[in-house]
Amino acid sequence: MSTAVKRGHSDNLTDVAPAAKKTREPETAEQRVLEIIKNSGNKGVSDEDLIRACPVLTIEERVDVVNKLITSNAITLHKVKDTLRYKYKGPTTSTPGDANTEELVVFNLIRDSGRKGIWIRDVRIKSNLGLPRLKKILKSLETKKAIKAVKSVAASRKIVYMLFDLEPDSSITGGAWYSNQEFESEFIEILTKHSYKFLEAKKSKALKNTTIRSPLVKYNTSYATADRVLEFISKTGISKVRLTVEDIISILDLLVYDGLAAKRVNSEGKIEYRSTKTLLNRIAVSFLPCGSCPVIKRCSDANQLNCLNCKHMKIWTTI
Repeated sequence: MSTAVKRGHSDNLTDVAPAAKKTREPETAEQRVLEIIKNSGNKGVSDEDLIRACPVLTIEERVDVVNKLITSNAITLHKVKDTLRYKYKGPTTSTPGDANTEELVVFNLIRDSGRKGIWIRDVRIKSNLGLPRLKKILKSLETKKAIKAVKSVAASRKIVYMLFDLEPDSSITGGAWYSNQEFESEFIEILTKHSYKFLEAKKSKALKNTTIRSPLVKYNTSYATADRVLEFISKTGISKVRLTVEDIISILDLLVYDGLAAKRVNSEGKIEYRSTKTLLNRIAVSFLPCGSCPVIKRCSDANQLNCLNCKHMKIWTTI
């Protein structure tokens, strides 16, 4: 009797199992983006393609997913006609077919370094090869277009090696702020001015909005996130290089340090920025230490505490 019951229970499970099987969607954003890039084949996928394919992802989420996939060597970054495209790399990277044992050792060390590359000294230590022999191997791999040498902005004479198809990390090239190993100060100044211009326009539009009566709502809507500023900068066409949200954040932080903008964290956990202006132009007298002195009421010629023997005043007058 007990055996029959068990069999009947087992049969019921067997009948239900086929109906429970369904095609599962990718569980994470990384899996979804990787699947899109993988299905693109040799054509690759651009940022615009990812925006159309994954409209739910924000700019920050999309950048974070792509960076993780590149770091894990799941995809590679290629430049095709001034457009950056992501291509599927697969679980393994093909090695030069005619490479000997020593070349394979060096190639694997360079491959493992990813987009940050590896210094020749580190290759020599890890491979235990002599410098003359190592230089010949590196030259051979460069000739086969298996690897490439990239100059680092951190040290003009320092050269790192990475796979030929990889786009160097921003820590190597300096990102958008460097061109041919030179710091682009004028470019940063232009971006700073346009970013401040956008924040000013955003605040002005919010304060002049007559449909909003609440001052608090107007104040909150005068803030803007870095991705909104990036969208504005991209539309102006002033940048010939691909800027990221992190690049714009560094520009906006410069405005904060200069006292031209303020930042806060909103209810969604995102950082927002707002332009700031002093209501009155400060004159030289307002910078006197007396303005913030906690014992200003006790300061007088009749008392021992006065401006003639004040140590704060002496320090201020000697600056």
